[in-house]
Amino acid sequence: MMTGIDPNAALGDLAPIIKRAAAGDIEAQRMGRSFAIQDMADAESRRDYAMGQGHAAEAMFWARLAASHGFEDDAVILAAVLTQLAEFWGFDRRDDSADWGNLLLAEAVTILDDLAANGNEAAATAINEMGARVSPHIFQKAKEIA
Repeated sequence: MMTGIDPNAALGDLAPIIKRAAAGDIEAQRMGRSFAIQDMADAESRRDYAMGQGHAAEAMFWARLAASHGFEDDAVILAAVLTQLAEFWGFDRRDDSADWGNLLLAEAVTILDDLAANGNEAAATAINEMGARVSPHIFQKAKEIA
């Protein structure tokens, strides 16, 4: 174990958040997720899609940590982040270039479907909206995942 050295010190204000998040602090994990989502949105507004994709992948990491605590709101946000990352990686096509995007989108559908089945209204609304814009093969893939 290193003593007195913070390997994340170069990240400035994010370093203590990373330390708290690694120790299981859900609020720190949510903060990391929020920062990554904001960075993704900022990159997209600049049309810097390479950076946006990187921030979306980071948001997925943070969102998975926060959702692992079992709170439904965090699971809904995870599904949203997965959907956004799927858009970067391509989805809703049947060619090999869309495999990763299709898997992420199917995972999002699975999460939302489970939550909606348990009465979560936000998830029910989201799954209904996805039903109108996503091909049936994504829903079939979600059934395979479940």
